[in-house]
Amino acid sequence: MEYIIEKELKPEIFTDEYEYFFTFLNDRFEYAVELWIKELEKKFNKKFKPIWILSSKQNNLFKKENFIVINKKLQEIKQNLKKNNVVYLEDYEDTNKEFSESEFIKDLIEKLIKKQERVFILGFTSSCLSIQNSKVKILGPSPKIATQFDDKIKHIKLFHFLDLPRNSTRIYQNLEEIKSNEKYPFYISASYTSGGHENGTIYSEEDLEVFYSRLRAINKKHSFLVADLITDIKLSPNVNAVVCGEDDTRIICITDQILRGNQYLGNIYPSKADDKEKQIIIETTKKVGNYLAKRGFRGLFGLDFIIDSKKNVFVVDLNPRRQGGYLVNILMALPKINIPEIELKLALSEKVQEFGYQDFQGSFIWAHSKIKPYYLNTRILNDFQNGKPFEPFEKVGTEYKAIFYPKGCLFADGNVGYLIISSSSSYEEIKERIIKETEILISKNFEIYQGF
Repeated sequence: MEYIIEKELKPEIFTDEYEYFFTFLNDRFEYAVELWIKELEKKFNKKFKPIWILSSKQNNLFKKENFIVINKKLQEIKQNLKKNNVVYLEDYEDTNKEFSESEFIKDLIEKLIKKQERVFILGFTSSCLSIQNSKVKILGPSPKIATQFDDKIKHIKLFHFLDLPRNSTRIYQNLEEIKSNEKYPFYISASYTSGGHENGTIYSEEDLEVFYSRLRAINKKHSFLVADLITDIKLSPNVNAVVCGEDDTRIICITDQILRGNQYLGNIYPSKADDKEKQIIIETTKKVGNYLAKRGFRGLFGLDFIIDSKKNVFVVDLNPRRQGGYLVNILMALPKINIPEIELKLALSEKVQEFGYQDFQGSFIWAHSKIKPYYLNTRILNDFQNGKPFEPFEKVGTEYKAIFYPKGCLFADGNVGYLIISSSSSYEEIKERIIKETEILISKNFEIYQGF
């Protein structure tokens, strides 16, 4: 079944001099697409243009020349509400699946291949992409391997196998097993989650039932991970790394996550973890990356950690993909290290240059955060773009902020805006500032809508 809601494709895409590629990197990531275009053009000595795959149509400040809006859940929401002005951002894995299954997309790919002999796909994740065409090239890790390691249950089994520092966890097949064996409170996660969705703290059986009722169909069919609740969390670091070959995992960046409850919003650089804690993070990351490498994984990945008040370090999650800090990590590394250039070489099975952890490190503090309303079902009051994403990295002390979707729209769920700031002062100052500015942006630009 087709879940394409809207599309705009110029007829000349089949005849002009450009080579077209599909990209799922929009809103907070879309400046990275400009950098990718430069790398593709430099590598192949020809002009490239994107076809944007969107979950919802963006406002006129971010208007696309060629785009396709594909989103099963949004289609259902619009039909139920009998309204068209709705924004709902789907999980990337769901979009990948609907993209892969679309007959329209398959036909479009075939037509583009006749013109340009290949089609590149640039996604946030490769997981759940399934394109049965040897002339389609994924600019990222192998979809098969990324999908395999996208499962939270697989993560825990891997952490056990590698004997990594980890929290106590249990795996259950259904809710009845959990009710029979667990004492409240505990932390629970479905098998396929990202950004803090479909996981959280459970305090009662009622909480557990509500948690289950809100799961996507894919997660109701799979196992559940239950972990002991860590109540004395000091830091929640995240590491970005890249697998360049067997026994060749290189660390890019260690940051601290900005969280709202269990929901991921952004990161602050550099992490406040001390040298000993960072060393554990680096060693753990290299073990995971080198394991993935032996299974054919090449490209970016990340790990989430928790550090408690007793300085215990626990690895809690594996992200076999680009992460939320993808764009800011690129901007931090430029001009010394070019992350898209490294990714392109890995996608083409070419050798990458020598570089190490120190090559990526910045000399100032930066932070970024999604602008996500506190409540579901709100109305967007304004749309804007102030500054450019690269400016906080070229002029310390500046900021970038934007809302990507049209004012007046009903916002059902997802990330609707973005904020990046930089500073030469203190970690505490920038953390307080980004939290405060995010709150101001939410209060000024959204209102609760009662019509859902």
